[in-house]
Amino acid sequence: MDRLSTGMLGAYGNAWIGTPSFDHLAFSSIVFDQMWLTSPTIQKFYDAVWRGGLPAGNSLVGKARANALDTLLVTDDQMLVQNHAGFEKIAMIEPDSSADDSCTEAEIFFSTTASHLAQVDKPAFVWLHSKCLGLNWDAPYAMRMWYAAEEDPPPPTSRDAPHFYVRSETDPDELLGWAQAYAAQISHWDQCLGQLVEVIDNHAILKDALLLVGGCRGFPLGEHRAVGTGSLDNPDSELYGELLHLPLLCRIPNGPHATRRGGLMQPEDVFMILQQWLNQNVTDASKAGTDFLDATNASRPLVISEHGGGSWSIRTPAWFLRHSGISGGDRELYFKPDDRWEANNVAERCDDVVRAIERLYSDAKEGKSIESIDSLLS
Repeated sequence: MDRLSTGMLGAYGNAWIGTPSFDHLAFSSIVFDQMWLTSPTIQKFYDAVWRGGLPAGNSLVGKARANALDTLLVTDDQMLVQNHAGFEKIAMIEPDSSADDSCTEAEIFFSTTASHLAQVDKPAFVWLHSKCLGLNWDAPYAMRMWYAAEEDPPPPTSRDAPHFYVRSETDPDELLGWAQAYAAQISHWDQCLGQLVEVIDNHAILKDALLLVGGCRGFPLGEHRAVGTGSLDNPDSELYGELLHLPLLCRIPNGPHATRRGGLMQPEDVFMILQQWLNQNVTDASKAGTDFLDATNASRPLVISEHGGGSWSIRTPAWFLRHSGISGGDRELYFKPDDRWEANNVAERCDDVVRAIERLYSDAKEGKSIESIDSLLS
């Protein structure tokens, strides 16, 4: 799901938005706490997830087809249809495919998806992707009022998702209203998710499938200047956690549940997880399900995120550095995991850490081995 923010989900610590379906699924899954984007573009996200950043011949879809699995892509994003990585069956759901306003885009997407899943009659590799959280906020207005306190001004009525930069003249009440509107969208999405999971759990074949649920990008709400994509001319250039930190659940048939993993991950690790699953002997899948994730060793010393405009950020287990990409430009440093929302910039007080992380970035770009920050600081 594109534009699904970790900060709005109960399984990731949110306490003011109801996401019971996602949270219930999290209880029966492994929750990955620290999945971080390497690029805020959908094309690069899927190049990493479907191909592991490897040449085109090394795709999950190709592996699935080699295993005699049907492959199905269901999406409302035309870009994915054009870059579909070899799916045999592609179902494009047009955003305006409803004849009236009786159904929201999320309802259309999930109900149409359920219809396609009902036709699956043999083991299959199925991928679902929706962009509705980033475009059309058409959840019932009453749901926005769920999150408005009595003394709050009414939430905005617009159904267009907001995309702008916060200025000095921006009214804080406007940001509050958009946060309430996004909360309504998340709650509505969660309701639809619950209905889809019920369909999967009652499906003769898919009920025993590996199930991953996650996000592609977050949706900033003015935490650091950007709301949505920010500038339409230079979208997603504010590389902070509200954009880069992704939710990811993995439900394994007969596998562990109510489990969390805190190691740093990036989208290529989703490729590794699914590749490892597809590499198993199908008849041994359930038996191997309890430990196959250990074989992927999905934990990294750092994750580098880069924007086409030159800015970059690095997340390590203990730090998050955002850099303008310009020599002598802005640098912001945040202590992790304590400073979850990146509110307390300590760059001026920890210049040695900033310089050490800058060296890590330089070494990584030059293909050198990555040293620990502790060794660079000693």
